[in-house]
Amino acid sequence: MERKVAVLVRQEGLGRTRPDDQAFGLEMFDLFLHAMESQVTRLHAMCFYTGGVRLVCEGSPVLASLQLLAGMGVRLVVCGTCLEHFGLSEKVAVGEVGGMKDIVDLLMEAGHVITV
Repeated sequence: MERKVAVLVRQEGLGRTRPDDQAFGLEMFDLFLHAMESQVTRLHAMCFYTGGVRLVCEGSPVLASLQLLAGMGVRLVVCGTCLEHFGLSEKVAVGEVGGMKDIVDLLMEAGHVITV
C-alpha cells in the first residue's frame, strides 16, 4: 500500500526569516521542492493557505518548481478564502482553488503531513 504524504504550506518561503532574508527563505523553499521531486515516495498533495498562497500565483519565484510537481501528479490545493483575502483570486498560476474542507480532507487521508 502506498504511503500518502501531504505538505502543508502556510507561509511564503521555508522557515522563519527576517524581512531582509525573505529571498533566502524562497530559495530554500525552491530547494525543498527540488528535493521532493527525487523522492521514492511521491507527494500526494500540497495544500496552501494564509501567506503560502502567494507561492502559486503569477510572479512567484518557485512557480516553475510547483508546475513540475503538478505535472508529476502532485495535487496542489489552494485556499480560496485566503486568495480572496490577499486579492489574489485572479492570479493563480498553478493548482486548484478549494476550500478549507478540501484541504482538511487531503490532510486527513494522508498518512504523513509535513508542515512548512
